[in-house]
Amino acid sequence: MDWDLLKRVSRSMYLSLRVLPEAVRPGMGLGYLLCRAADTIADTRLVSNAERRGALEAYRAAFMGASAPALHPASEFARHQANASELELLNRLGECAALWAGRPEAERVLLSEVVFSVVDGMRMDLERFPADDEAGLRAFASEDDLDRYCGFIGGGPGRFWTRLLRLHVPELSDAPARLEEQGFAMGKGLQITNILRDIPKDLRLGRCYLPEPELAAAELKPGDLLDPKTAPRLRPVLKKWLAWGLGQLDQGRGYVVQMPSMRLKAAAGWPLILSLRTLELVGRSPRLLESGPGVKVGRGEVYRLLAGTPWTLSTDNRFRRRYEHSTSMLRF
Repeated sequence: MDWDLLKRVSRSMYLSLRVLPEAVRPGMGLGYLLCRAADTIADTRLVSNAERRGALEAYRAAFMGASAPALHPASEFARHQANASELELLNRLGECAALWAGRPEAERVLLSEVVFSVVDGMRMDLERFPADDEAGLRAFASEDDLDRYCGFIGGGPGRFWTRLLRLHVPELSDAPARLEEQGFAMGKGLQITNILRDIPKDLRLGRCYLPEPELAAAELKPGDLLDPKTAPRLRPVLKKWLAWGLGQLDQGRGYVVQMPSMRLKAAAGWPLILSLRTLELVGRSPRLLESGPGVKVGRGEVYRLLAGTPWTLSTDNRFRRRYEHSTSMLRF
């Protein structure tokens, strides 16, 4: 596993990946790279929507067999990558395929499942939002679509994470099925956090993940959200999905507590606490719909979170108090 490449493409998730126990780390890192490659293919907007959809279907089908899948990308995708790390990832998919083929069979099955889940989410993106620009802006048709999308993109990886832990961590091998449900829900919560944080950016790519009927109830159309002045009218819709996200993330509290070591607690707890903080920033932002850098937890705050880990996670009571303090700040 090339951890330098993983660090460059995984951003904050790299922190959790690196702290995992050695037995779990290679499979989790490979799963991230395979899913990130699917996302890169789907987001290569200089390639037609139809070609991207075809490439994703081929990518998905490649993981249905037992032999190393052929993951070499068409040059049409690789040559359009402005990000050097994503270009390298696509060019090294053959190496990722070899790593996949070398993993134990039970792990290969889990890796295939998470790829299927993420590709299904990418398929929703490309089918619902074909335009790739604000001129063709559309919204999801229903709240079920948004729920299902968060399940594919966030819940599937959360379930994969949990099943891989059960496979390699003896203390979790007999964990109740509830743990997988909590991992799935927490993953959905992390994904809706990303969606709400990135509303302005996604709008300019033709994507409004907030359901169209809910916008209509607020007397809004997707195109209205391109005007930052409509933010106050969007608040009721935003409030609903902030609360929904908090409800999903709340499943993560029990998930972290059940982790049997400090490393595992940290790996699950860091994204959970960062997501709660991001929801707080989104809920309080006076510039919710303005284009630009958007809402983001500062690097200094992230470092303080990491530094406080030994104290925060030393007991379940301390973690619960930290979690409750974070949620107390979420006043929508």
